[in-house]
Amino acid sequence: MVKKYVEVQSRGLTLRGFLELPDGPGPHPLLVMFHGFTGNMGEKHFVLARLSRAVVAAGVATLRFDFGGSGESDGDFGQMTPKTEMTDGLEILRFAQALPEVDPARIMLFGFSLGGFVATNVAAAVPEKIERLVLISPGGEPHKRQERMLKAEGWCGRGSLVLSTQYIYDGYEMDPFAAAELYPGRVTIVQGTGDVAVPAATAAEYAAHFPDAEVRYVEGANHSYDSAEWFAELVKNVVAAVTAPAAPLAGPSTAPLATPETTSKEVQR
Repeated sequence: MVKKYVEVQSRGLTLRGFLELPDGPGPHPLLVMFHGFTGNMGEKHFVLARLSRAVVAAGVATLRFDFGGSGESDGDFGQMTPKTEMTDGLEILRFAQALPEVDPARIMLFGFSLGGFVATNVAAAVPEKIERLVLISPGGEPHKRQERMLKAEGWCGRGSLVLSTQYIYDGYEMDPFAAAELYPGRVTIVQGTGDVAVPAATAAEYAAHFPDAEVRYVEGANHSYDSAEWFAELVKNVVAAVTAPAAPLAGPSTAPLATPETTSKEVQR
């Protein structure tokens, strides 16, 4: 595996991440991975980092970034909203399309939790750019939870991370279920039945709105898939989804959205 440190500019901020490539010549299919709320490109118990390694071992490259205000990227978390993450997501996608190691006609999009909400909206904005969508426990209305917290406690966020009320306003302007209806490609949703952060009913609602979606339930799994058995089932489902035969959309566009400013450093592993 080849691992490269990468940067992209979005909203005047530097976003930092990693591109991981399978051994052998490219161009490779690519899975762009979006993390969740208060998370980062590795996520709790390194879930996304470990998933990435499994996907790369199966022959698919991965691209993971911290959204602006999260992890190692620039920005203030308090200024983050679903809309800012969508903007970041579109810039990350532009970067992915310009990578010489990647087949621009074989870019897939992955989102965990809030990242699933964001990924759905990104896919709806540029459906011709996304071969397949993979959502893990996707959040449905994350802004409403923050609104309830604001009314009950006078502030919103998590722990020491305080959000502005703009997070709530922007959330109300984004409907992931309406967005789902605009993405005609294949969608795989993985959902734990023991998830209390995002109930299993949310996955079913997403599936009902996508034209071509399947839900793969992991029995008993919580939001973080933090048992060896749950994580193994998560890996199996994600790898199966991203290695399934491609079903390109009619008349797919491989022309890049744009070419953002980028830098990279390569580490052979």
